Amino acid sequence: MKINKDRLSAFYQVAISKNFHTAADALCITQPALSQRVLKLEQEIETTLFIRGNDGVTLTQSGLLLLEYVRNLSSMELEVLAKISGRSNGGRCGTLRVAAYSSILRSVIMPALKPILDSSEDIHVEFFSREMRDLPSMLKTGEADFIVLDHFNDLINFNKVKIGEEEIVHARHKEHTDENQVFLDHDIQDMTTFSFFKSQGLGDVSLKRCYYDDIYGVIDGVKLGFGQAIVSRHLISDLNDIEIIPYPHIVSNPLVLYYHSNQYLTSLYQEVIDTLKNRAALFLQP
Repeated sequence: MKINKDRLSAFYQVAISKNFHTAADALCITQPALSQRVLKLEQEIETTLFIRGNDGVTLTQSGLLLLEYVRNLSSMELEVLAKISGRSNGGRCGTLRVAAYSSILRSVIMPALKPILDSSEDIHVEFFSREMRDLPSMLKTGEADFIVLDHFNDLINFNKVKIGEEEIVHARHKEHTDENQVFLDHDIQDMTTFSFFKSQGLGDVSLKRCYYDDIYGVIDGVKLGFGQAIVSRHLISDLNDIEIIPYPHIVSNPLVLYYHSNQYLTSLYQEVIDTLKNRAALFLQP
């Protein structure tokens, strides 16, 4: 059975957009036309690919399998066409989507990949800064080709590669030494501060917290004397107005790169993996 390519494209766009309206806009077709293509595809392969809900769509298990197939097919097609046309730049072509948490995306991942991105204009790259809890779903649903977490997760069917080690420290403005000063976190679900104190054997601490959205908001808050925070050491190493509070135990987290184990690794993807393994640690130095 040969699957219609237009229907596959419609399926893929809905899968990564999680929304029919957004997908229709991306494909420059009407939403009814898009819905019809997806419906015909589901009829053609005799299975349900999406579960529709008020907040968008989610993939069924069959949908996830088809997404994996489409993603690999697209990667191989782009690589072959680039080689045929002579524009492959040593394999550096195609789309690259990397998602990571705010502490390391701008400071580590992006500069580590600079040599690759500088080498070719045929790479379309998308970087996503997200909360840690949101990253695994981005990989599962195809929104990202790679994600970076600060721990080894039990995700099934994904390869995991350690690319560095991130030291976590207690930071405070030098002129604001009140031990009862509030702690700054991303949001109410951010457990970074509690995890740090638990690692120091202080698991039952009671803290007053305020929320500053992402790591750069947190660091700006510390610089302005609004509070103290648990942050990545490499982000504050050159900030003279911030001091590090010493503790008995060094706390560090691994930087772990995740990608689909069944994914076709283009030359670009393989180079991304190798480059992050070799270069990410350079940008984690205090």
